[in-house]
Amino acid sequence: MSKKYFGTDGIRGEFGTKPLTEDFFVLLGAAIGRSLLKSNSSKKKVLFGCDTRESSNQIINLISIGLSSENCILHNAGIISTPAIAFYTKKNNYDLGIVVSASHNLYQDNGIKIFNKNGYKINSEDENYIENNIEKLVEENYQYNNKSCNLIDVSKDAKKKYIESCLATINLNKKTNNNIKLTLDLANGANYEIGKEVFIKAGYRVNCYNNKPNGKNINENCGSTYLNNLPGQINKDDSMYGISMDGDGDRIIIVDKYNNILDGDDILYTLVIGKKANHENISGIVGTTMTNYALENYLKKEGIEFIRTDVGDKYVLKEMKKNNYELGGEASGHILMLNYSTTGDAIIAALQFLYYSDILNKNNISNILEKYPQKITNIFFEQDLPEKLIDILIKEASDKFSSSESRLVIRKSGTENCIRIMLEAKEKDIVEKISGQIKDYIKDKLKKLL
Repeated sequence: MSKKYFGTDGIRGEFGTKPLTEDFFVLLGAAIGRSLLKSNSSKKKVLFGCDTRESSNQIINLISIGLSSENCILHNAGIISTPAIAFYTKKNNYDLGIVVSASHNLYQDNGIKIFNKNGYKINSEDENYIENNIEKLVEENYQYNNKSCNLIDVSKDAKKKYIESCLATINLNKKTNNNIKLTLDLANGANYEIGKEVFIKAGYRVNCYNNKPNGKNINENCGSTYLNNLPGQINKDDSMYGISMDGDGDRIIIVDKYNNILDGDDILYTLVIGKKANHENISGIVGTTMTNYALENYLKKEGIEFIRTDVGDKYVLKEMKKNNYELGGEASGHILMLNYSTTGDAIIAALQFLYYSDILNKNNISNILEKYPQKITNIFFEQDLPEKLIDILIKEASDKFSSSESRLVIRKSGTENCIRIMLEAKEKDIVEKISGQIKDYIKDKLKKLL
């Protein structure tokens, strides 16, 4: 069943534009309370955190109004990453954690991600409960008091404990690490302060960029979806690696000193071969439909089970929990390590990558995955279209261009008005040629629909 508000990763869209109006966020708060925090004799504790968007604090206040009507105690961790909220929600026994963020999107957009008391993102059933209760509240003509709510500041403790938890995932050896220089692109986002602190405490020499947020520059020509400037900065700094995070700190892309771009597939590959070199057991890996076939092929040769799932870290997580796997992720940079975190965590992923890269370097083992040529093409459209029409268009294009000589995935983005095309084949020329044909075909069809 298609949802009205929730997408692949929470709720996301342009703040102030329907449906994400001020009234909506108040209704959302009340609906969350009714759906997930059912009243009983004790007040429920809810934790907030946000990224650096100018609208984030306003949204927190609006959701708080709705939650207060459902008898909740509200705590605020301030500007902090999505994985930090997941961690602190579980650690400090909150009933719910709410992150106000639009992840890698630009500042005009905003939204929320919701975590349960165990630090996991709420499931599809919970999302349906919330959406149903929003509709009921509208029918009831829900009225609210526009007064601001009391939020207890827990930011210092949340950041302190989260930093400690990140550092606890590695064996601190500053004598080794202080010879390694890192360039950090912090996306003017949630990790703009914490990121630097963690890596310095881990013993690395660090140069930071995009760590001066102003409310509007989050992900603007920076971060894990924009790598144009990072290779030059690495060369300038004479760094071994450049580490680029997204705005809410749950995704990571790495660039090495040779300007190799290491996406989520490459990072998973490094972790796997590093663990093998370190004689660690690997039960299996979960990827998505976008995972490069080269990774799947390597894992099969090594006798490591590999499972593909739909795009979205929540689907990766579901399969990991189902199969009792500790490691999974997406090419986009969500890396899940359930022995350390309940969600994707850019900082922990970077620390683990650096740890296993050091092991590989000492054993003279290359961590470069020889990937199949792959191209991802995004086709954006401004006007909303019925899901059924999009589904029909995607099926028609998939049927027309599917081939035994390539792997094709066409899907509607869960976060934007965008159709994503992924084509993978053994020959680069084929990828370029067919990708162009698919793009032209879909754009022509969209023109007729809009």
